[in-house]
Amino acid sequence: MDATRILTILAMCSLAACGVEGASIDGEPLGQSGREIVGGSSYAGLPAVGAILVDGQPWCTGTLIGVRKVLTAAHCLEDVSASQMEFALGTNASNPDTVLPVASIKANPSYNSYSITNDIGYLTLGADAAVAPLPVVASMTSSWVGTPLFFVGYGVTNGYNQSGAGKKRAVWMSISSVNSTQFEYNDTGKNTCNGDSGGPAFYKDPAGNYLVAGVTSYGDANCAQYGVDTRVDAFLSFLGITGGVGTGTGSSGGTDTGSGANTSDPCKGETFAGRCDGAKVIWCESNTVRTQDCSASGKTCIFDSANQYYACGKAPSTPVDPCNGESFTGRCENGSVIWCENQQVKSLTCSQSGKSCRYDSSKGYYNCL
Repeated sequence: MDATRILTILAMCSLAACGVEGASIDGEPLGQSGREIVGGSSYAGLPAVGAILVDGQPWCTGTLIGVRKVLTAAHCLEDVSASQMEFALGTNASNPDTVLPVASIKANPSYNSYSITNDIGYLTLGADAAVAPLPVVASMTSSWVGTPLFFVGYGVTNGYNQSGAGKKRAVWMSISSVNSTQFEYNDTGKNTCNGDSGGPAFYKDPAGNYLVAGVTSYGDANCAQYGVDTRVDAFLSFLGITGGVGTGTGSSGGTDTGSGANTSDPCKGETFAGRCDGAKVIWCESNTVRTQDCSASGKTCIFDSANQYYACGKAPSTPVDPCNGESFTGRCENGSVIWCENQQVKSLTCSQSGKSCRYDSSKGYYNCL
């Protein structure tokens, strides 16, 4: 079962996409009317999109937005350290063209794993990438509803049996709704899925430029109904970049003010708010990178919400049941499935997909069948 049934895409999240023969993107055939993800075709364009590896295995998807900065989802950075991670470029995560070390990782301090909001972060690489970074969208509004975006990732092609991970794929889907920090998509037969987490959703402007508009965050458990992306334009300050335009081939990127390649930054992307690397706190203070090993005092690295920075402290105690008795197995109520996942009550209206709420004995929980 995925980390979230309204999915946290974790093998990791997202875009197992697909295409059909037709229009070409950077020389790669991929029609805007693409086939459904299951059985979808591979994609070899936009080389700045790569796979994030953990202990040598495909984990998430990321995009170079600076020569050393890789955009991804915050949930991809949970429970892992930079030393475990690598960034792999190429069409096959298991046999990449190039593998780059990761020097540091940073999740947005406002990321909420319960509500899956502000789900954005980045890796700082230990060496410059030979591939040119890609630009990002400077602004998005509700007028973008209906706009087609191009999703790329290394995720599975079948959300039911979790097969097909590790190959670079892509698909066109249209935005169905927009809020202040996220947008949703629900094209029939197409979706992002496990392993695509952190992967990009590109807007293709009239001049043929590909700009990163979103980062794959989550969707439904079987990757069959909807998906949600984090809006990149809502977090430009955190990312240390500005929106910009490119050439359509990735020869230019957004203005990077915080990557490891920026020699004017003595802390190479580390901030005063800091971050956790296991039990260690890493932060920038007085233009110097500082570290503190919390385990030496029997503590761990936590986010201090009162002071708005990472520090050594005691792990938070288990909260009172946030789901008020709802279970992961779930139940049926008035034709909807109601269940608890990631300490949050979720629901799906089965009639919207022409199904009914029933117990799925093969999976051990209630679902729309």
